[in-house]
Amino acid sequence: MTQASATPDTSLPGSEQRATWLELFFDLIFVVAFDQLARRLGNDDTLRGFGIFALMFVAVWWAWVGNTLFAGRYGNTGRPYRWGTALQLISMGGLALGVLGDLRDVGSFFAALFAVNRFILVGMYAAQARQTQRNPKTQSNELAAAQVRTFGFSALLWLASVWLPIGWQQLVWGLALALDASSAFRRRRVQSGSLPHPEHLPERVGLLTIISLGAIITEVVSGAGTKELGLIDQLPAALALLTTLAIFKLYFDEARDLPVLLAYRDGRIGTLLAWLYAHLPLTLALTVLGVGIGHGISGEGEEADQHERVTVALSLTAIFLNLAVLRLITQYALRRLHPDRSILALLVGSAVMLGLMFVPLETLPYQAATLTVCGLTLLMFWRDPARRQLAQTEAAVAGELHAEEPPAPQR
Repeated sequence: MTQASATPDTSLPGSEQRATWLELFFDLIFVVAFDQLARRLGNDDTLRGFGIFALMFVAVWWAWVGNTLFAGRYGNTGRPYRWGTALQLISMGGLALGVLGDLRDVGSFFAALFAVNRFILVGMYAAQARQTQRNPKTQSNELAAAQVRTFGFSALLWLASVWLPIGWQQLVWGLALALDASSAFRRRRVQSGSLPHPEHLPERVGLLTIISLGAIITEVVSGAGTKELGLIDQLPAALALLTTLAIFKLYFDEARDLPVLLAYRDGRIGTLLAWLYAHLPLTLALTVLGVGIGHGISGEGEEADQHERVTVALSLTAIFLNLAVLRLITQYALRRLHPDRSILALLVGSAVMLGLMFVPLETLPYQAATLTVCGLTLLMFWRDPARRQLAQTEAAVAGELHAEEPPAPQR
C-alpha cells in the first residue's frame, strides 16, 4: 500500500450536498415502516414481542443507514445512487408490509426483502467501484470493495434465513446485523478516505429523527381520536404534543454537526460512527414513546394507566440517556470529557421519570408530570453555557475547514 493511501483524506468536500427530492421520497417510506412497527409493538407489548419489534426495527434502521452513508460518501446525484435508491424504495415498501403479523407468516418474507435490499446496496457499491477506477483513489476503491464483500455476505445470511425455523431465523438476522455494524469499526482506516459529507449526514439523521417524532404525533392523534372533542378529554393529547416539542428542542438545539466536522479535522472516525450508531436507540425509544402515549390516551382503567406509566417512563428515560450520550460523544471528540449542566439535567430527568413509573397517576396528571420534567430539563439545557460554547466551537471548526478548501476552478 502506498503512503498516500495510508494518509486520511480529511479535506472538506468542495461542493455543497443537500438532501434531494429522491432522498426525501425514500425517507417517506420510513414514515410507514415506523408506523407499522409501532402497531406491531402495540399489538404485542410482551417482552418477547418487544424483542421481535426491536430486531425488526434495527433491520429497518440499518437499511436506512446503508443508503444514507452511500449518498454521504459518493454523492446523491450519480447513477449508482439514483438507480439503487429507486430499487431500494421497492424493497423498503415490502419491508414495511412485512413487519406486521405472526413471524410464522411474515418472517421469511421480511428476510427475503431485506436480502434484496442488501444485494441492491452491494450493486451500488460495485458500480461505484467501477466508476472510481477511472479516477483512482485507493481508499475509496478499497472501501467500496470491502463493502461489497461485507454486505454481500450479510445478504447471503439473510437469504439463507428464509428457510430456517422461527428462532434460528431471528438468530441469523442478529448475527448478520452485528457483522455489518462491527465491520464499520474494524475498517476505520479505510473509511478515512471516504468520509460522509459533513452537511449531508447530519441533515439526513435529523430528517429521520423528525420522522420518529412525527410517529409520536401520529400515535397521539390516533389516541385522541377515540375521545370526545372536549377540553378535558383532549387535554392529555395537548400536553403530549408539548412534550414532543420539548424533546424536539432538546435534540435540535444542540451542536449536532460537530462530531462529523471533527472527523474531517482530526480524523476521529470512531467518534463519528459512535455518534451515528447512538441514534439507533434514540430513534427506537422515540417510537416506543409514541406507542405508550397513544395507548395511555385511548385506554381507560388502572391497567391502561399502568401500561402507560411503564412504557413512557422507560422510553423517555432512554431518550434522556441517549441525549446525554450524544453530548458526551461530542465532548470526547473535543477531548473535553466532563459532565456539564445539560448532562446532569438529563440524568436527573431520567431518574425522575423512573420514579414516576411507580406513582399511581391517571393519564392527565401523568402527562402533566411528564411535560413538567421535560420542560424543566429543557430550561436547564437552554441555560447551560456549555451549549453556547459548543455552538461557537462548531461554527469555528466549520469556518476552519471551509477556509482550507481549495479555490474553485476558474471557468
